[in-house]
Amino acid sequence: MFHLLSLLLIGALLLSACGQPAPAPAEAPAAEAPGAAASETQTSATEQTAGALLTDAPAGPGERPVQQEVYNSPAEYEAATGNQIAAYSEAPMLSALVEAGDLPPVADRLPAEPVVIKPEETIGKYGGYLTGAIEGQNRASPTMFDYWTLDPLTTFSPAGTETIPNVAKGWEISDDNRTITIFLREGLKWSDGQPFTADDILFWWEDIILNDELTPSKPTILTRGGELATVRKVDDFTVEFSFAEPYALFVTYLGSWGGPRVDPVASPRHYLAQFHLNHADAAEIESLMQAEGFDSWVDFFTHMRDRHNPDKPTLAAWIPNEWPPQPIQTYRRNPYYWKVDTAGNQLPYLDELRAVRMADTEAQLLKIIAGELDWSTLGFAGGVANMPLIMDNREKAGYRLVYGTWMPNSFSNIMFNFTHPDPVRRELYNDVRFRQALSVAINREELIRLVWKGAVFASQVAPLYGPPYHGESDLFKSYAQFDPDLANQLLDEIGLTERDGQGFRLGPDGEELLLIIAANTAWPPETPDVMELVRGYWEQVGIRATVQPEAGELWTARHSANEHDLSARGAHFGGGPVHPTLNNNTFALSGWQWAPEWALWLDTKGEQGSEPPDDVKRIRELRELILGEPDQDERIALSMEVFEIQMKNLWSIGLVVDDPKIYQQTIVRNRVRNVPTWTTGEWYPSLPVSWFINE
Repeated sequence: MFHLLSLLLIGALLLSACGQPAPAPAEAPAAEAPGAAASETQTSATEQTAGALLTDAPAGPGERPVQQEVYNSPAEYEAATGNQIAAYSEAPMLSALVEAGDLPPVADRLPAEPVVIKPEETIGKYGGYLTGAIEGQNRASPTMFDYWTLDPLTTFSPAGTETIPNVAKGWEISDDNRTITIFLREGLKWSDGQPFTADDILFWWEDIILNDELTPSKPTILTRGGELATVRKVDDFTVEFSFAEPYALFVTYLGSWGGPRVDPVASPRHYLAQFHLNHADAAEIESLMQAEGFDSWVDFFTHMRDRHNPDKPTLAAWIPNEWPPQPIQTYRRNPYYWKVDTAGNQLPYLDELRAVRMADTEAQLLKIIAGELDWSTLGFAGGVANMPLIMDNREKAGYRLVYGTWMPNSFSNIMFNFTHPDPVRRELYNDVRFRQALSVAINREELIRLVWKGAVFASQVAPLYGPPYHGESDLFKSYAQFDPDLANQLLDEIGLTERDGQGFRLGPDGEELLLIIAANTAWPPETPDVMELVRGYWEQVGIRATVQPEAGELWTARHSANEHDLSARGAHFGGGPVHPTLNNNTFALSGWQWAPEWALWLDTKGEQGSEPPDDVKRIRELRELILGEPDQDERIALSMEVFEIQMKNLWSIGLVVDDPKIYQQTIVRNRVRNVPTWTTGEWYPSLPVSWFINE
């Protein structure tokens, strides 16, 4: 009965979301650098321009296109709308500090060109707090608040359709795409009122990245052609990044998941220099280390630059009040935050963020259905299995669901050891017909009914549905049909025609063939159960297999050490806010799940690992072309060539991909408004700074 109810509820949600997976926005193009500077900073105002409380019910998931808009300056806002911001206002709690002489006026705290935000629904109301959750004692903070306390140089637009300026007010890319010049906002300040300038970025580069103790292994994302970038201060508000080869995607990477989006804007020189051996007296640092209980300078400095350090100045909208772990982690508003709404109100509206530490998923679920959490993702509430309970309590607890697009989760995909020490197995696993046969032997539609109860789609590993990569296309359904006759035909063609007394096929050498599937129990946790069903499907075409569940850390260690036979785990191909070039599975990067030894050979230029097939080498070549290609359409075409190579070779057998309209849902209390009904998966581009408590 529970399974039926679950299926019906999920089906209703799917129908309400138009029956299709969430479309992905087009690949983020590089925005044009802004033109002339915005008009002069407006006069400060002592009275806030607060919006009226909303009386209508908030919209449901996906019911409304994203309405938020971002303007790079008041001048850009005026040029686009004809409306002028006549004065700036601030939260009452900050006005009190100004009147007491403890804080400069708001106009003096804002940069010359603050970012202007058009809220999702209305001008908000200052005050109140938003409550989230932290699960367990080991997590420093809730993932969502980590994202919300991040403001990179560039970011995605609220709808996720393009890369736009953020901390950086703009950029220029040289004709050869090797030099990227970043322009900073004049007058932008850290949360302690000190100026943010090019010197802060140079400190990150010269004293952290180039310091071999702090950064012994240089990030590959900051290199091109095997050479680390050079970074030069042009003036106080201009920084130049130069690369050995074209790097047109670097601007997107500066604001992207997996890119260098945190440290360049989270390394205040005036604060961190006092803990750095290049800038402070060694004896003084030693004394500070002892006081904090550190024996290693590297560990001490890393600790002081941690984002959870409540004393470290930030550019983000909220500042942590205490080191974790605490029973309740709290964050206060940044009085120097540099974004305003279209009425000139300094953001954020919320005074405080609160994260309540909870024992486990069940505790969080109980808080949700009691209406005590303002914000919680479905994944941290127990996932789709708890959807019936969550849906049943919506009205009573006063919450709604919204969703975010994210690169689709491919659950329990199957991988092979292409560099197996047994030459017979190595040859068999490298025969694409064997992988194709095992793929079509699997009844994915039955798996969906038995395991996932809907909300997923039969597919190979795929990028996000919709433009620009169209993960819903037939390309990603290659050999995903249930066709045991074709499976038998392919297995016979390979030469696996001899069978033992039980009807199981013998290996190419005439010996017993037993496939051992190492099933990761960490992600997704249902993988061992799914593999037991897969084992049954394979038995029907004469392939014997056994399932060996393995905890996540053990699985990773054995998989990386090339000790597996077959293995199963979740995977991604990118899309949404994660450019495919940042995904190791898509481009055979270091740690490639499909074939770690092949990736190692490419990483070390043949000094380690095993030489991969030409198609794998071609994938890496295509990535280099994509990184340097300035034309978006050409980048998409090159990426599609990569996906075609992946599907032709089927190095990993995918089973299903999830629908973000279900799996990326978030539970939001109805009192929280200006929240889009959908956004990108991290929610950051949807600008939580413009959300408010409608009470």
